[in-house]
Amino acid sequence: MHSITFAAHVVYLSPMTGDGLLGRPLAAHDIPAPDKHGMSLHSADWTNVIATLDARGWELSESEDGGMSVDGHLPDGREVIGLYGREPITSDPSFDETADAFDALCRAVGLVPMPV
Repeated sequence: MHSITFAAHVVYLSPMTGDGLLGRPLAAHDIPAPDKHGMSLHSADWTNVIATLDARGWELSESEDGGMSVDGHLPDGREVIGLYGREPITSDPSFDETADAFDALCRAVGLVPMPV
């Protein structure tokens, strides 16, 4: 697993299976732009995150409604967004490999498992 820490976001990637998670910051922690035409810290960081992921072969997972896939929320309320790698190392991972990778990603980002 690989992790990338940005100014306000954190990314965890499993290149083997092509699964990934992106932890977003709380909106209340954003820092406004110094002038009315600039971007806030979170907006500028988001732009950098998306460009960096794209250059490394990763994209936001899409939800059924066409938006980004929210895979959960951290205990403090931050969103966790799903990612996928365009060219995973294993082209057809087994169910167990995928489940193990996703479990490791959830633990790394801090997602609390859903009760069964």
